[in-house]
Amino acid sequence: MKKALWIVWCCSVLLALPIFAVCPSADLTGDCRVDLADLAVLASQWLADGNPVDMVWVSIDDPGVAGHEAFKGEMSKYETTNAQYCKFLNAALASGEITVYHDIVYATSDTGHSQPYFCTEAASSNSQITYSGDTFSVRSRDGYRMDNHPVVMASWYGATAFCNFYGCRLPTEWEWQAVADYDGSYTYGCGTSIDSTKANYWPNNPLGLTRNPFTSPVDHYPAYGYGMCDMAGNVWEWTSSMYDASNRVIRGGGWGHDDYYCTVSYRYCGDPYGTSYYAIGFRVCR
Repeated sequence: MKKALWIVWCCSVLLALPIFAVCPSADLTGDCRVDLADLAVLASQWLADGNPVDMVWVSIDDPGVAGHEAFKGEMSKYETTNAQYCKFLNAALASGEITVYHDIVYATSDTGHSQPYFCTEAASSNSQITYSGDTFSVRSRDGYRMDNHPVVMASWYGATAFCNFYGCRLPTEWEWQAVADYDGSYTYGCGTSIDSTKANYWPNNPLGLTRNPFTSPVDHYPAYGYGMCDMAGNVWEWTSSMYDASNRVIRGGGWGHDDYYCTVSYRYCGDPYGTSYYAIGFRVCR
């Protein structure tokens, strides 16, 4: 009898307690509210997963070119794509880190518009990313989506901003060469020889595009060496290294130059402010 009365009493107490709805799924701090604190947790988780823009990483430990630094870490298998850079632009716009002025992307803090990041399609038909209605989108042309093509028209500052946003970096030119020449025997990033089945360089136009840039999807050609794609051709790649007092080193050759420029040892340069380069892109490392 006493046990039955105890159960009745417990039930009456429980029924008297207020009933709360289940906390929202977006509540990450456990306070049953969705606010800036939850956004901060989400951002830290997003960055910590190491793959915020579907980057394919290759682990590499290379002793380096004689007399220069080695590379030990991870480098992206592919050149950064239009889809990846577009995702960065939309995320950075949403977080207030960039702005668009006369169809050119700048850091919001760059009120003098002195260091352009990126040139949209509205400013140049060579760009593969449009901007309309506060949204960046990847173009289609000649019946092809440009999502998986390497991004072009990003300045060195724009490439560096992408890296800073995702916690990675541009390789130095010697780190780039250490990876590109594999075991030191490679003449090109695609081995000891190069032809139209291995790389996109002048006068190749693998998709038969009707106008510049004559890029190809980043997975169009086989992987070589450590498992890297387009270390020869497709687009030149920004590095963090200085070429001279004004310019940054670019490596790897591109669709607009012949095979001579695709050798692993060839050094070229670009103005870090330039957003008109439709044959320069970048890959990242960490």
